[in-house]
Amino acid sequence: MADTPGGDGADLGSAAAGGSAPGSTAPVRVVLAGEPFAAAARRIAGELADETVASRVADGDPSVWPATPGSGTGWTGLARASRPLTGQIAALRERFAVGGAHRVLLVGTPDAVAVARLVAAGSPDTTRLTALDSADPVQVAEALSGEPDETVLVVADPAGDDPVVGAVRHAVTSALADEIGAETLTGRTVHLTEPGSPLDTPGSGVTVVTLDADVPARFGALGPLGLVPAGLAGADVVGLLAAAVPAAAALAEDDPDNPALLLAGALVAAGRSVLALRDDDRSPALTAWLAPLLTAAGLTAVPIGPDEAVPGPPAADPAAPPPVVDVHADGTGPAPAPGLGAVRTDAAPGATIVLWQVAAALAARTLRTDPFAAALPAPVPGEPEDQPVFFDGGVAVHAGDWLPSGVDTITGALDALAAVAERDGHLAVSAWLDPESDASVAVLRGPLAGRTGLPVAFGWAPGCRSGDTGGPDRAVHCHLTGGGLDPDGSDGLGDPFGAETAPEPSGMDSLHAAQARAVVREQRSRGRPVLRLHLTDRLTGLVTLARALETRPEGRPGG
Repeated sequence: MADTPGGDGADLGSAAAGGSAPGSTAPVRVVLAGEPFAAAARRIAGELADETVASRVADGDPSVWPATPGSGTGWTGLARASRPLTGQIAALRERFAVGGAHRVLLVGTPDAVAVARLVAAGSPDTTRLTALDSADPVQVAEALSGEPDETVLVVADPAGDDPVVGAVRHAVTSALADEIGAETLTGRTVHLTEPGSPLDTPGSGVTVVTLDADVPARFGALGPLGLVPAGLAGADVVGLLAAAVPAAAALAEDDPDNPALLLAGALVAAGRSVLALRDDDRSPALTAWLAPLLTAAGLTAVPIGPDEAVPGPPAADPAAPPPVVDVHADGTGPAPAPGLGAVRTDAAPGATIVLWQVAAALAARTLRTDPFAAALPAPVPGEPEDQPVFFDGGVAVHAGDWLPSGVDTITGALDALAAVAERDGHLAVSAWLDPESDASVAVLRGPLAGRTGLPVAFGWAPGCRSGDTGGPDRAVHCHLTGGGLDPDGSDGLGDPFGAETAPEPSGMDSLHAAQARAVVREQRSRGRPVLRLHLTDRLTGLVTLARALETRPEGRPGG
């Protein structure tokens, strides 16, 4: 995106160096385009500068966020505080490598997995990181299918009591211990947790790296939560911090040209706009982290591809925020169409993390939301399955009272879901499936947008909703769930657990299904329209779903 008429940029040069080499002059840069959006962003940045919030954030001042119940500000000095950790990571990695362990298997909460993947993706080195934030038995089986003799197990659970992490950890440790022995596995296990948690087990032979309870997990990329798993897998954590430390200092300036203030101003100026995160194809780990970060700040963030059309209502007032604001967080992207808005940020990976953390937190201050609130707790099995409204070609359709009587096809259900969306709403699709074997599900995002006439946010659950803290929710929701492993092994994976290692009460499949149902119940309790499509047979169900989207409706709801 070039600087164009109606655009604006803020640039920090060597003060926010973006590389690991001393004296680097790579800038931290924010470029805006589109009026009146850019002018509004500049005005808000000026107001934030007058309130001296940038310097107060750098000092960890909790009064910056008067609407939040706790401080949660430990992340503000994390880049500098984490520099001694790099030596510990290097020593651990060397110790594991001597024993032949080069692959890292991370079992953690969705936020923990997101920050670890973000750090790993930001390194020029090839990493060997496999991450599990889900109890989907297919994903767990695939994670266990490779190189047990070379595996280091990292468990990331700040409170140490997440039931999904606990169940997956139990299954994984049982399977790995059978392969390499319990003693060897203990010596290759790392726990990332807060002091005093059930995972804080000094003297057990497990390596424990403690987390600061004042650092929210989604803000933990520059701390042990992000650095340890990625660093053990080969990421350049030294270079990451070398860019983050000077960026944090430079972004503490109370100056309206401070890129963090300008970006915060842009996020606030977007108002109820859809933030179209355009880097999903090129930088999926970046958008997977940004989406919950921005959602928790009270914004609507939709990860999409660079060329994907984003339908949305026309602006009712030329002076109103644009219906869609394009966001390019990896330094690329064209200028927007007339009447729309766009934001491009350009910085080294470590500086990018600092920039977006500060901007999202300051946007939440203005929007009076709590950016540090913990994600909704993981549920445990208990409540029974709700009954489907109807079946359609290998898909059991579950819906609420918003579905008109007489609808008996997936096409009709999707049209009805779109019809009850708010004018500035969007469709949030959560796939409780396997990103590898069910990867074809992701290509349905475009046809869903065409069918419903709504912007479509697509993600793999539970990670795609890790930032859902009960804040503003303008989405209508569609959950895709499916059956688990074929017990006879005909799916090529078989049962990796067995009766003695499966977590109670009835294995990983039931826990994963219960988690999905609990999320649906929670969203319905907030008054959101929710459609759940359960693929009783994954292959047949996906074919049915694809066919349901083939016919474009004559009129688009909400268009």
